[in-house]
Amino acid sequence: MGAAVDHVTAMGMSGGSAEGNDKSQGQRFSCKSKLTALVVDNGGVCRAIQTALLRSYGVDTEAVETGEAAVELIASGATFSLIIIEMLLPFMNGPETAKQIRAMGSQSKILGITAFFDERDQQEFLAAGADDFIEKPLSPEIVIPIIRELDN
Repeated sequence: MGAAVDHVTAMGMSGGSAEGNDKSQGQRFSCKSKLTALVVDNGGVCRAIQTALLRSYGVDTEAVETGEAAVELIASGATFSLIIIEMLLPFMNGPETAKQIRAMGSQSKILGITAFFDERDQQEFLAAGADDFIEKPLSPEIVIPIIRELDN
C-alpha cells in the first residue's frame, strides 16, 4: 500500500473540519455521526477536491490512486461509510474495483463517478455493486444528501 495512500489537505480547506457551507440551502451543515469516506481517483486534482469537500462536512476521508490500493485497504480491515470510485482507473477500472470490494462483504455506500457520463458505464457500475453513478464534479448538491442519508 505505502505510497498509494494519499492524505490530502487541499485547496485551503481544513481537513477534518466539522462544518461546511450548504449554499444550496443557505445554512451550515455538518454530519453528526463519525462518517468515513474513501476516494479512489487517479487524478490528483480531482482526488484533492473530492477529499477536501468531504472533509469540509466533517467526513474523515482517505484517498488512494488505484483500485488495487482501495481493495488492499479494505482487505486490511479498513471500513468506510462511503466509497467514491472513478470509472477510469489504471489496471483495475472502477466497476471491477466496486465488484471486488462488494465480494469482500463491504456494506459501504459506493458512488461511481466519471468526467463523461455514459449510460453503459452507469449500467456496468451498478451491476458491479455501486449504489449510484454520477458525472463529475462532486458538488455540495450531491454530497449533502448522501451524508444526510448516511448520518440519519
